[in-house]
Amino acid sequence: MEEEVGKRMEILVIGNGFDLAHNLPTTYADFLEFIRVIKDLLYGESLESVNWGKLNQKIKYEIGKHVRNSSGSIFENKVYSLNLINNNIWVEYFSQTFINETWIDFESAIATIIKSLDVDMYDKRNERREPLKAEMQNLSNEFLEQCYKEGTFLVDVEDKRITFEEIRNILLKDLNNLIYALEIYLSEYVNKIKVTVESPDIKGMNPDKILSFNYTDTYERVYSQKNNIEFDFIHGKADIYNNVDINNLVLGIDEYLPEDRRNHEVDLIAFKKFYQRIHKRTGCLYKDWVSEIHGEYVDYLYKVRNALHEVTDYIDNGISLSFKINDALKLLNGKTETHNVYIFGHSLDITDKDILRDLILNNNVQTTIFYHNKDVYGQQIANLVKVIGQDELIRRTGGPDKTITFRQQQRPMENKT
Repeated sequence: MEEEVGKRMEILVIGNGFDLAHNLPTTYADFLEFIRVIKDLLYGESLESVNWGKLNQKIKYEIGKHVRNSSGSIFENKVYSLNLINNNIWVEYFSQTFINETWIDFESAIATIIKSLDVDMYDKRNERREPLKAEMQNLSNEFLEQCYKEGTFLVDVEDKRITFEEIRNILLKDLNNLIYALEIYLSEYVNKIKVTVESPDIKGMNPDKILSFNYTDTYERVYSQKNNIEFDFIHGKADIYNNVDINNLVLGIDEYLPEDRRNHEVDLIAFKKFYQRIHKRTGCLYKDWVSEIHGEYVDYLYKVRNALHEVTDYIDNGISLSFKINDALKLLNGKTETHNVYIFGHSLDITDKDILRDLILNNNVQTTIFYHNKDVYGQQIANLVKVIGQDELIRRTGGPDKTITFRQQQRPMENKT
């Protein structure tokens, strides 16, 4: 009698490259261009004279529609809330700082500011960390120091005093405002762009679980034709009905403190992604999926061990082995159910190391990683070395224990629906 195995999982993991493959303007540069245009309009530029730059045509149209439909100032409504981007420290910082085209670099830029503040709070002379209430006079980060000298942080410019806590609170408030501006951009503009292409690779899949690192609903709009898909938006999902105080988008930094400091130095914890995931109650359903996958394999190993023990017992007792050997061979050859993980549009960066390892490092999981071109392929290999290690990558991409396959994305085709 064959052993009953669990239902095969078909898990699709998507990153920002998924949205880009569907011609959606979801790079950080697209978002900052949107912010720049809104600021131009804020300062009195007309629709006719504003410099649209490389802003997506559909978004230009939507902005124009909002402006024309506004009864008063275009910033009186939710979409153009003045307080989100006006005098926002992060908006100014990103406008002055050159960073590459990925959200990873965007988050790294945030980390540079937060880490510098952390360094400034440590008094090397006394070998101790300054309390939040302590006054700060010099900031090691050039941009923050410039803001300090110009009085950006100060209520009373004449006073020229500020505490670490005041700086921390301003940075956090402005980050939350920026995150909500991003939520508006995605939900009110990007999610309303009609997707005119589809991926043959995605079209050919039939996932029952989707782990999304994106904030958008692109998969649901283009491919989701069944109701039993389980979605896990690990970084939250954009929703226009949220507000600056109630949104679940995660945009922050990874843990950077050594283990001996991270559990008691929590003054800057609100900038960290793991904290935001908990505080904003974003998805972590993938943990249940991983637990089920791992549990199945442990059960399988337990059954194999018992079968081999029974064979050994029969050898010791001098009894015929044929029946028990056949049972053991069935288990060894049949193994357990193999689950499929497909990764599309994700750079495999080390910032998502724990999640990727949980999914990939299972002997009962076959992982297919899609790449856009050879350059991306090479970068994904390099990133995966950082995530699972060189030896593990070599073992899992070749030979009898192969569990990882790289596959080039097919060209998008016209979406006729």
